[in-house]
Amino acid sequence: MNGREYESVDTLLRVSKKIDILSDWTGRIFSFLLIPLTLLVVYEVITRQLGAPTIWTFETCIFFYGAHFMLTASYGLLYKSHVCIDLISMKFSKRTDAIVSIICYILMYFPFIFIVTYYGYEFAASAWEQLETSWSAWGPPIYPIKTVIPLTGLLLLLQGFSEVIKYINVLTETKEVRS
Repeated sequence: MNGREYESVDTLLRVSKKIDILSDWTGRIFSFLLIPLTLLVVYEVITRQLGAPTIWTFETCIFFYGAHFMLTASYGLLYKSHVCIDLISMKFSKRTDAIVSIICYILMYFPFIFIVTYYGYEFAASAWEQLETSWSAWGPPIYPIKTVIPLTGLLLLLQGFSEVIKYINVLTETKEVRS
């Protein structure tokens, strides 16, 4: 590799690092949604046991859980906590694994995340236009929680790019080694 190729890889790695920092911080920040979620669940259990359940706690729990689950997804991708079947890839060299991973990101991951982001945006925009509310007796606004869908798609798209950049770096640094 010549000097310019190294510079472009270094630039990509700096971008990847910034994306990783964003994913790390969003995961850390939104993990705190578990605190009000837990308190609400405890409150709901206690009020049901006392024969005085509330209308709003169940739906609020769903909102908090959904936001937590979705907004920490890029954090999960960063730290490899998503489901992965590596029975075959564990037998690959680092270079072969990187090639297969890049192909999988391009053919499967990015198209799926693009669709989620695109239709999630349409879904959220429609909810905002209508100032959509829940169908329940409580009827809270649900357009803010629907905004989480395209936001999650964007975060996952960015983290996916970061992962591909890291695999490209593996390809530029390692030579094929058979195990």
